[in-house]
Amino acid sequence: MIDLVKGRTVEDARELLHLFFGMIKGEVAGEARLEKLEDAVALQGISRMPARVKCAVLAWHTLEEALDGKQPETLRL
Repeated sequence: MIDLVKGRTVEDARELLHLFFGMIKGEVAGEARLEKLEDAVALQGISRMPARVKCAVLAWHTLEEALDGKQPETLRL
């Protein structure tokens, strides 16, 4: 994922985020559109494995929060 967004504009990174999430949800299909995701398209079938979806999207959600400027919550023990 980082190789895919590195050096791109924030708008481009957001577009890739939405495309990736749409692919995982099964809302986006078509080889031409998914081609933008490069190697990340390999996770297209993950939606058929619900136990793996959270792992597949964790880094993407973290990127989304970083782009939104959200700070991680402080860990309290």
